[in-house]
Amino acid sequence: IFLAPLLLSGCSNYTFNSNVDKENFDQYFKPSQVTVYDKAQLEKMNYIHLTTVEGSVCQQASNEPKPTLADARTQARLAAADAGANGIIFTRCIETSDDVCLADSLCYGQAIKVAEPK
Repeated sequence: IFLAPLLLSGCSNYTFNSNVDKENFDQYFKPSQVTVYDKAQLEKMNYIHLTTVEGSVCQQASNEPKPTLADARTQARLAAADAGANGIIFTRCIETSDDVCLADSLCYGQAIKVAEPK
């Protein structure tokens, strides 16, 4: 009984360290702020086209992970969020390779700002 307070007070100087960068915390969740739409969903909604965006993921060496279209879509959503969009319409996604990338995933889309329903 007498040792418990001493043991507990020894833990009071405990610090927590994380690998999450405080400066980039908002960046980690930015793509989730952009909703993926298709043309049919937007027929009765008010929106404006902001810009064209792309997402690209490149595998330059064989020991790197193979790029996926999901990663390319996430990069495009990040670019849309950086442009001030809250939505994106994907126009095309492709997988390719070239002299620089052993494998490359690319997605192109339109960054849009959808009006909030009244």
